Amino acid sequence: MKKLLKTAALTGGILFAVKGLDNRIEVTHYDISSPKIPEGFDGYKILQISDYHADSVPGLIEEIEHESPDIIVSTGDLVHDTGSYTPGVRLCKHLIDIAPVYAVTGNHDLWRSDYDEFERELTEVGVKTLHDERVILKRNESEISLSGIDDPFALNSVKIAENIENSLAKLPRYNGYDILLFHRANLFDRLKYRGFNLILAGHMHGGQFRIPKGRGVVAPKSSWGSKSSMFFPKYFAGHYHAPHTDMIVNRGIGNPMLLPRLFNRPEITVITLKHKKEI
Repeated sequence: MKKLLKTAALTGGILFAVKGLDNRIEVTHYDISSPKIPEGFDGYKILQISDYHADSVPGLIEEIEHESPDIIVSTGDLVHDTGSYTPGVRLCKHLIDIAPVYAVTGNHDLWRSDYDEFERELTEVGVKTLHDERVILKRNESEISLSGIDDPFALNSVKIAENIENSLAKLPRYNGYDILLFHRANLFDRLKYRGFNLILAGHMHGGQFRIPKGRGVVAPKSSWGSKSSMFFPKYFAGHYHAPHTDMIVNRGIGNPMLLPRLFNRPEITVITLKHKKEI
């Protein structure tokens, strides 16, 4: 009987580990509806990647091609702060053949001593990096705005808040539907009442460890300076709501940590905009 129990426990442990360490790409779809989304953008598809960290992810390009997005956005940490940035450039060479690519910086991007060189190569392959700026997207004689601000990394929350305010000051108010690309999902409370209709973010890696189909457990160390919780962070993955603002948090693709992702598959998020008629 004891031998049978040990065998059952071992088998269960192996199955748990296999399930928890599953690193196949997961594609998560969201529909975002709003009367502010013009009819011309009904069905417009935005594919979001985040926290690639110049990792190796089999099947990534094929999954993105399958989705046929109108644009692709990267919400930071396309590369790691150490090592070669070539995988990030190589990825973008493939992405730009699928759809226009827009990006914002993450903390690991900006920590690189050769960041300027890295961005120059991204620009050469066609990526538009948004540094506290806005572009207007046009479709079917309609338009929406895509804004992006730099990662506000600092060692204390006061400086982080100051950096965010300095970035936002460079973005005049836009009267139409305004989407913001921003790396740090944990700072949603600082942005949710600032006039953006949709915020696309990353940084939290889904909590690194996840309770199966539940909460993320661990926040990245680089977010602690903003007074974010180390364990069970408030914003870690998925769809969050505030009055007039939605936020989609991508769990990320790569893994910069020595610890594995657990019940936390690499993720691509696909956001489809829907025009909602006012009643």
